Amino acid sequence: MKKVTTIKDIAKVLGVSVSTVSRALQGKPEISEQTKQLVRETAQKMKYRPNTMAVALKTQKSFSIGVVVPQIVSTFYASVVKGIEEVANGLGYQVFVSSSNEDMEKEKRNVFGFIDHRVDGMIVSLSKATDSYAHISHIQDQSVPLVLFDRTSKEVNVPKVVANDADAAYLAITHLITRRSKRIALITGPEHMLIGRNRMRGYKAALNNNNIEFDPNLVVRCNLTVEDAKTATNRLLEMETPPDAIFGINDEVAIGALFAIKEHGLKIPDDICVVGFSNSNRSRYIEPSLTTMDQNPEKIGTLAAKLLFEQIEGNHGYAETKEIIVPADLIVRASSNRTM
Repeated sequence: MKKVTTIKDIAKVLGVSVSTVSRALQGKPEISEQTKQLVRETAQKMKYRPNTMAVALKTQKSFSIGVVVPQIVSTFYASVVKGIEEVANGLGYQVFVSSSNEDMEKEKRNVFGFIDHRVDGMIVSLSKATDSYAHISHIQDQSVPLVLFDRTSKEVNVPKVVANDADAAYLAITHLITRRSKRIALITGPEHMLIGRNRMRGYKAALNNNNIEFDPNLVVRCNLTVEDAKTATNRLLEMETPPDAIFGINDEVAIGALFAIKEHGLKIPDDICVVGFSNSNRSRYIEPSLTTMDQNPEKIGTLAAKLLFEQIEGNHGYAETKEIIVPADLIVRASSNRTM
């Protein structure tokens, strides 16, 4: 059986004490940078790996965090996780990611599983089905540091990182108005979703500030899938006076709208403009390419991780900030680029 390299082996090779090697690997300030560098290089050459179970027993830390996202395949959530990992890996933490698949019961199992595995903290984005929050409160009850991002709830009093949903929707609707759109429909999600309520607020404000009367018939709800959005769009297009623009609460919804509009034989953007939200990979490559709001997901992930580690390390600063709002940017593409 191959022998596993230990701290004692490194200390013997370098002719220093075990405690010196241990402190150097932990980056302790009392060890010189020259010694730290030498220890790290030797540890790497000797293929040393720390005994995580021993470290956990000694420090009462697992040096791991759990991330729960609604969809594992989403470009947006993948970019958020990338931002989280950059911060976590730099601090020596592992990141474990699980998906709720937009199911609250699976979200609960993910949360309880991470608690059972003694993660040092959690970063969570709620599923579209999540309308009660006892499992989220349970994380707090177990004194596990927690940050919510993107899909959050006002009922949970923890640090949050979100896009400026109302302002972003206002910007999107104003853009459509500048492209000569007057009857702008909104395809949104379940009523309990906070992002939907915030984006609705921005939608209404943009209409009001441009002297366009709000028509509740132009607001339809769907289950945030392409197929459901196609059905919602068909209802809108069959109205006596159909919309001349559609704003989808996310890119999947907007892409469903594009498909339905093309099936009706209408031209995009000449007959009807479409704008989405989240700047997914599909939005770039679909025909026509989709105008959308870029939420800067990697930045959201970075800030969420910083908020979490401020709590894990027992510091304040970031953790005292209950909500960080990340501005979203309008990305204009073919689906709304109607001649003015």
